[in-house]
This record gives sequence, structure tokens and C-alpha cells, in this order.
Amino acid sequence: MEFFLTDWAVWTPDLAAPELAQVPAMTRRRLSKLTKLTFDVALQLQASDNTPAAQQQLSTIFASRHGDLHKTLGLLQQVAQQEELSPTQFALSVHNAIIGQLSLFSQNRADSNAIAAGADSLHYAVLEAAARLQTEADLDQVLVLYADEPVPQVYQSFCHDPAQPVALALLLSRSQGEKVCFSRHSAPAQLASEQQTLQLLPWLQQQCHAVSIAGRQCQWQWQRG
Repeated sequence: MEFFLTDWAVWTPDLAAPELAQVPAMTRRRLSKLTKLTFDVALQLQASDNTPAAQQQLSTIFASRHGDLHKTLGLLQQVAQQEELSPTQFALSVHNAIIGQLSLFSQNRADSNAIAAGADSLHYAVLEAAARLQTEADLDQVLVLYADEPVPQVYQSFCHDPAQPVALALLLSRSQGEKVCFSRHSAPAQLASEQQTLQLLPWLQQQCHAVSIAGRQCQWQWQRG
């Protein structure tokens, strides 16, 4: 599949914690850590665009392996203790809550959806974006957002991916930017590698022409056109 990479932004722990100065303090206090990371990379791209925020109507795909699992765990602990659940906290724990909060803040009324596909969540979000750009004639750009953080301690024996929090934004286009050849190759015995976002960073940073990343029963190939 082919598409164009218009812009990208990343947050990793070696960078400063997101300040989100554009977000009102009252709103900022209500955002979970994962939501703040997602806001940060999305707003980085917004800041590099001359279009006013209120006019940026972008179809958006949000991907996360675990979503806001820390918030979900808190709710499960309340259930175990037979405590009443906060409807607000429950609403903000679902997988599409983060992109919903971002859409409200940025006044983006375009369509959005959320994807959870295990270790390959980022790649399946890119695959969906690429497919949409190929099949929807009136769609010029798609924003792909990926964010994840280590699972709570109680789940550490079951999953160590990701080992550190990370967030990535990719602005994909039908015709603007750098041409990308993106493909998925079947490999039935292949196990998914961890930290796939970090494996993609050298390619994004122009350190290599192509990169192959192990997915679940497949290989993901990124190559500059």
C-alpha cells in the first residue's frame, strides 16, 4: 500500500513531561497521563500547521494496546469493594474516550475511531488509515494517534509491553509529503515484537531507508518511495 507521510510527532520518557499550555488548567487536571501524552503529540502537529485549531477537521484513528488500563483497574477495585462507580470515571475509561476528549477540545467534528490490536495496534491503525485513503475519494488526510504505557503492577506478570510510556502521531495523506510503501507480509510462526513504536523511530528520523518490524504472524515493512 502507498500513502504519503505529511508530518509526525513523538513523545518518549527522555523528553520533558507534557505541559499542554494550550489546554485550560481545569481541563488539563482532568486528563489522565495517557490522555496527556496523546494530546501532546496531536498538538505538536497542530502547532506545526498554520490552520487554526477550530478549522482542523481531520479523520482520526486512535490506537492503544491497553488504553487507560490504570483507570479501568481503579474501577475494578471499586467493584471488588462493592463501592458505587462514578459514571464519569467509567465513561472516561472506555477505549475511545481519549480521542473523544481530544475531538471536543480541538473542535474536530470529523469521524474518529479507536483500535486495540495487541502489540500490533499501531500498525493496524496505519493499515486502516492507508486503506481509507485508497478507497475514500473525498478523504485527503488521516491522523493516526498511538499511545500506551506500562500495565499496572498487578498485570506485569502477564504483559511487559510496552516497557515505557510512548505516544506517536502520524499525519498521513493521499498526496502531500514523503511517499511511503507500507506492507504486511504473512509469517504464521512469527511472534510480535515489543515496543514497535520505538523500532519505527529510526526510520521516521531518516536514519534508514526501510525497516521491517515483527508482528503477530506477520512482518510489517516500511519503505520510502
